This record gives sequence, structure tokens and C-alpha cells, in this order.
Amino acid sequence: MRSSIIFLSALATSVMAGNATDTYTFPAGFNIGLVKPGDLSSYCSAQRNTCPEICKKGTKLNSCDPSTLKFGCVCSDDSIPDVTPYSQTVPFFVCQETYVQCIASHPNDAEGQRACKKAADCGSKNASAVTTTASDTSSTTLALATATDSSSSETSSVAPASTTTNAAVALSDLTQYSTGLMAGIMFAAARMVL
Repeated sequence: MRSSIIFLSALATSVMAGNATDTYTFPAGFNIGLVKPGDLSSYCSAQRNTCPEICKKGTKLNSCDPSTLKFGCVCSDDSIPDVTPYSQTVPFFVCQETYVQCIASHPNDAEGQRACKKAADCGSKNASAVTTTASDTSSTTLALATATDSSSSETSSVAPASTTTNAAVALSDLTQYSTGLMAGIMFAAARMVL
């Protein structure tokens, strides 16, 4: 009896995981092979931290595989939230990385870089500041500052800032974060200054 309950629980969890991860596909142009393994792990850590904040009342499933970036977020009420509009989620990091990869594939090509900027529509909602309003689906487009001279093209992307509370928590132990997350924090700080 006990083993059948455990088996059914595991089966239900795997079915929910499949349903929760099948709804998100990588955007065209994203190459997971170009992302450092440490960054992939950081993306999954952020995803797992954000899922409970989105659900508010607990989760039944909260998983992320750093080797594939397949993730599952199922709230305790069996709902599967759309995590795409939120920062600090796998779709958010994939969007930013797609932008970086797009810019890298268009060196010295202002028109190509403009297309990259236009396509970069990454989530900006802060999950810890979320209310239960489902109609709030704001997102922000990454800002691209391009300075071009005869020999080079410089680009930078800016990620949305989070609340002071989250920034303080994130900054309390910087040693556990990868370079990618640090770059995101620096971009957020730069955006606040600008």
C-alpha cells in the first residue's frame, strides 16, 4: 500500500513536470551550448527561488535541470503559472542570453543589432512584489546603447531592477552567484543610474 502511494506520487509529479516544462520552448537563435555550465546552474537556482514567490501559497512542483533548462513550476492549487513575464526565471535568462548571442552574431552590423534589440522582450515583473492580479503582464525591452566608429561597435544590455529588499538579499553573499548574474545586477544598477 505504502509503495503504491509513493509510486503514484512520483508518477503524478513526473506528469506535472512534463506538462509544466512542455509549455516553454527556446526562442529561435538560442544555443544552450554557448552558455557556461555555472550560468545554467544559476539560472535554475533563480528559477527555483522565483517559482514559490509567483505561487505565493506554496508549490507542488519546483524543479529545474541545469543541463537542459527544462523546468517545472506547479502551484499548490495545481495551477501552472506563466513565468515568462517575470525576471529571475529561465525564460528571462534565456531571453537575455538570446540577445547576447544575437549581438555576438552581428558584429559591426548595426541593422542586425537593431533586429536583436527589437526581438529582445524579456520579462520584468518582480515575483516578490506580485499581487494576485493576473492581468498585469508588463514586460520590458532590453535597452541597447550602440556606439559605432570606423573600427568597432559596442553594445550593452540593461536588465530591469528588482526591489531593494531582493537586491540586499542577492548582494549578501555574492560568492554563490555566477558572472552572468553579477552582470545582470550591474546592468540593473546602471539602468537605475541612467
